[in-house]
Amino acid sequence: MSTSVATAVTHALPALTSAATHPSIDLADAQSDLDAVAREILAARARGLTLLDAIEDPAHPQLRAFHQGIRDALFVELPGEFDPWIAALTGGSSDSAASGVQLQRMLVGFAQGRGAEDRDAEQAGLQAALAELLVFESIRLQLLVLALSTEDYELLGGEESDIDAIAWVEVQALLHRLDVDDPELRPVHLIHAAATVSLARDAAARTEELRAAGDDFREELRMRARLRAALRELRLPEAVLLENALSALLGGERRELTDLQAERPIALDGLSRQAMDQRVSRGRRALTRPRQGWPARRRPALFDLLRVT
Repeated sequence: MSTSVATAVTHALPALTSAATHPSIDLADAQSDLDAVAREILAARARGLTLLDAIEDPAHPQLRAFHQGIRDALFVELPGEFDPWIAALTGGSSDSAASGVQLQRMLVGFAQGRGAEDRDAEQAGLQAALAELLVFESIRLQLLVLALSTEDYELLGGEESDIDAIAWVEVQALLHRLDVDDPELRPVHLIHAAATVSLARDAAARTEELRAAGDDFREELRMRARLRAALRELRLPEAVLLENALSALLGGERRELTDLQAERPIALDGLSRQAMDQRVSRGRRALTRPRQGWPARRRPALFDLLRVT
């Protein structure tokens, strides 16, 4: 039986580092989760939804959780045992770079339907759907790191949902036009470059539109941008809870804590209602004090390592 994309990806990811340095990963669980996500993508397609629509649809909880979860994972404090793995991934070693390019070509090839003739129609559909999602999430996460490294994009009214939309447009425009057999091509790098240009164009268009906006609106955007930037410096549980508590200031919808916990398990799993209430109260007070008193991360997150400075 042919290897599934879920199997290939979950086995390829640890191979980006040496066997002696990568942290323990439950590949069976990861593969099962990816297979479930792929099935929801196909169900969404059957309903006429694009991937961008499906990730916001409560009818696809596994897909929504995956999409939100990998975003939240950017801000999880990395334990010390991950240090050798992180060093290998961020150190630019030739082995890691080569493995990364190989993984790019594999994902794009799966998304394009390569090798589909060796599988039944359902398996081929799952392969392509999951690979397309992973390419999209890769582009989206890279744009998030770029856009959220400063307050600039949010000062212009840009939202994370706008970044999602830009990433999706570029994936759709280029994914099926790339030649993965070209040894000089890094397909995901190419899509990312196009998406970065689109992000810059979006920012320029927003700048032009804001010239006609009133002072009150621009001040509201500045307040939101600064508050969101401050929240990104906090430990993930505090950031998620305070974002919800301050939703009226941030232009969002306040969620019941139990609902929020179900939607953001990476941030809030295992916390009691009392513990969440206490963190909100302490966090509110802390944000009124100098920065050194904030509940900031004690160890770096991936966002801290990847952010553009």
